Amino acid sequence: MPSVRPVLFACAVALLAPTLLPAQHDPDWTFAVSGDSRNCGDFVMPAIAAHTRAEHDAFYWHLGDFRWMSQPDEDLQSMQLGGHQLSKAEYQRVAWDDFLTHQIASFGDLPVFLGRGNHENVAPMTRDGYNAKFSPWLNRPEIAAARQADGPAAAPLGPWYHWTDHGVDFITLDNASHDEFSSAQLHWLRGVLDRDLAPGSGIQAIVAGMHEALPHSTGAEHAMDDWDLGRRSGEQVYQWFAAAQAAGKHVYLFASHSHYYSPNVFNTAYWREHGGVVPGWIIGTAGAHRYKLPATAQHGAKEHIYGYMQGHVHADGSISFTLHELSESDLVKVRWPNAPLDAIHECYIHNADMILVPRHFLWF
Repeated sequence: MPSVRPVLFACAVALLAPTLLPAQHDPDWTFAVSGDSRNCGDFVMPAIAAHTRAEHDAFYWHLGDFRWMSQPDEDLQSMQLGGHQLSKAEYQRVAWDDFLTHQIASFGDLPVFLGRGNHENVAPMTRDGYNAKFSPWLNRPEIAAARQADGPAAAPLGPWYHWTDHGVDFITLDNASHDEFSSAQLHWLRGVLDRDLAPGSGIQAIVAGMHEALPHSTGAEHAMDDWDLGRRSGEQVYQWFAAAQAAGKHVYLFASHSHYYSPNVFNTAYWREHGGVVPGWIIGTAGAHRYKLPATAQHGAKEHIYGYMQGHVHADGSISFTLHELSESDLVKVRWPNAPLDAIHECYIHNADMILVPRHFLWF
């Protein structure tokens, strides 16, 4: 259980984030990644934080959808004093602060990198508001160092960025709205990949994280296939990553958006015929309402779980990945003092698709 008041803890993290120094790692080191912490993330994310800190992971990477935004999240509502029922307007005023207080604060001084999800784009939230609210995390020292190294080609402070660590280039892309991938983001990404591929770059591996999966995955029912620009620009981006893999880089692709765990998501007929298969995963398991698996999911996919993936970076630049599932007791052990046990139990047992509930009702 946290030892300081959550609000003070969150403020301390916000003040500290811009000055944290990049971590030093052994030749083999680990990091953690998952996304989608709306609905029950105030209960799930502290457990993820406890595990990543105990494992001495170098950082945690959140792939977007911090809060529901269209209506109050069940976890936040359950922790209101006296059972106060939040109005939509009240909720939207405090939702992002709640994310910082009850989720990000749990990580303490462990570096956290943030990606933008479609629920960060629900009105009245905007891209500019996102950039302002989360600027300490969008301008971490590692990101600022990469911008400085990129010179005139650097991305402005915002939802797409990259940083390098011990021969690995970590790239955060923004596909949270239907105006992406924009020509500006594509131009920036092409420059990043060109520098990674240049002789003597020192980059052995490329790991890209984004909210929605690139097109033609096994999760195409809820991904960039949903809009024309997304499909076209997403195909281009995938082909760039496939070309980087063919050039000898270790390349790995991550998304969330769909609330389940699914491996080998680009091992599809389309990509086997149009550029080759790049290792990819969907890991939307950080607290959001859990979806049923699509019929196209590969062997090993799991629904109705909470957890994250741990990447183990090896000396040769290759990275192996392991799924870490969380139990209900994991959530209870690190619960906030005002988090009701019955609400945690409800989130753990339920918070999932039912056969007769339409999918569109569950995520908008």
